[in-house]
Amino acid sequence: MYIKYLASNENTGRNLLSEIPAFLEYAKQQGYTKINFHGLNGRLNNVLTRYGFERLHTDNMASFMVDFYEKNLTDQKSEEEITKDRINAFEQKYINEIKKEYVKTINSFKEEIRKIKEDLINKNNTEVSNQLSKEEDFEFKERQQVVLKLKLARYFQNNDIVDTNVLFDAIIETPKFLDNDKGGLHRLLEIHEQKTLQKIAELKKERAEKTGEGLNPYEALFETDNGKYYMARLLNMPHLQEESAYMNHCVGTSDSYINKIKKGEVEILSFRNTQTIDKENNKLNNDDKPVFTIEYNLKTKTIEQMKSYNDGYLSKNDTYYNDVIESLKKLRSTKTDTNENRDFKKINESELSNFEVQDYHILTENGEVNLKDFDPDNNTFILKMGNMPITPEIPKSDAIKIMQIVEGIKIDKNELAYNVNEINENTKAYIGSLGKDIFTKLSNTDHTYTSFPDGKVNKLEYKKDIVYPTNTQQWLDTFSERNTKLEGSTTNEMLEKMDYTNLPSDQKFITLSVKDLFNSNQTQTYQDICNKAQELGLELCTQDDGPKLRRSYNQPNGTDFITAMKSITEGR
Repeated sequence: MYIKYLASNENTGRNLLSEIPAFLEYAKQQGYTKINFHGLNGRLNNVLTRYGFERLHTDNMASFMVDFYEKNLTDQKSEEEITKDRINAFEQKYINEIKKEYVKTINSFKEEIRKIKEDLINKNNTEVSNQLSKEEDFEFKERQQVVLKLKLARYFQNNDIVDTNVLFDAIIETPKFLDNDKGGLHRLLEIHEQKTLQKIAELKKERAEKTGEGLNPYEALFETDNGKYYMARLLNMPHLQEESAYMNHCVGTSDSYINKIKKGEVEILSFRNTQTIDKENNKLNNDDKPVFTIEYNLKTKTIEQMKSYNDGYLSKNDTYYNDVIESLKKLRSTKTDTNENRDFKKINESELSNFEVQDYHILTENGEVNLKDFDPDNNTFILKMGNMPITPEIPKSDAIKIMQIVEGIKIDKNELAYNVNEINENTKAYIGSLGKDIFTKLSNTDHTYTSFPDGKVNKLEYKKDIVYPTNTQQWLDTFSERNTKLEGSTTNEMLEKMDYTNLPSDQKFITLSVKDLFNSNQTQTYQDICNKAQELGLELCTQDDGPKLRRSYNQPNGTDFITAMKSITEGR
């Protein structure tokens, strides 16, 4: 900003000196970074120097020698900070280019399959991102996140399935793969397979050269009823290496799995042939060989992987199929080191690729069963479920059964509402479109869906048992530690205006997608979104809510967290 004239007199009724601080603040609010003027009034020049104006040089103006003054309205940065900002700017430019390329790739799909492909990309991206974000020594920041999503989109241009566990292993093995958008998943997976086979060959050679080994027994959990197979827990790296050597997969070719075992995150189980005795020679036969390798996640109670030789999947045609099913049933009643049942809740769908299940059917230990014939209370082992969307046409007796099977929600049919008119004091679950003041009517409802199960409306609230930062820099440090990117040029200003004495209250928050709000995939303006939310009985968040919620909310990796609030620049 260049000041041409700056003056006042008794007619204005205003003191110029008292107006200067307000003028400087106004200039900052308008986005100016510097103010310049040529000082013709020596007294005023001296006053302005007290407010930080600096004389830079003297110019000849109409035969007068006039001093040129300047004031920076922003804090001056060091060379190191300037260099860091420049690097960040280049980084953000690259990230924005990757995001544009992703949109371009999505738009390249034929319209009739675009939504299916995008859902496929998002599902696999979430699975791999969640695994990568838990790796302590793996850098998975915004650059790596957007590159992964783009490469998945490119991969699904010609494919419909990817083994996310194998992809995770391949990325961990080649971490720089996500540093830029060069190279595709096809090539990465090929290289991973070549490296795995090479390491397995080395393991086999190493084992063949070993002599006089001592006993290193597995932990045998149980046998099948026919005695042909047994389930063992692998306990150490030699066990994992032997498993890889027999099975041609990567469980023992790196430290990844043994480190997870040591941390108490997973167990590696081996479904094996039971060793037999050669009665003629009274010696053990060397037939104790693995058939299936299972990765059991102790935290989520999920079977993450279940692989046969060469990363194969279980099939109904396998001679040992019934024995595997029997073993999975028995596994649920065995105990871990912490004396908890291995009562797994599900098997990762990627491991059940050989099984097709009809809509509203369930694949159980006894075969495929129609929903109407299935009793969710008899503890029947569920292998896989077909698609079971809940619509108003579905009888509520079937709907509550689906909710119990899929989400573990147990309610009576009179506690489920499909529309606003059905909501009453007994309503515990709602599945339907959102109408005026809907959330006021659903204030005591535990489970709300715009569609089941994908359209779940989540409720958040502040955690009271954590420490919240007490100044702007502490907030910035906290978000940096949590690998959180704060969007927008007014972030610092928002944090500076926060009321640090205002501790989290008992407020509850609703998270909704734009599709949930409008029952449409059409693009909406921010103002339209805010208006619609208020129409549904919601209030806009305060400026404090976004940062404080992010501090207490375990946000899924690779997702955005957008807070609908009143603009902090409104009214200027």
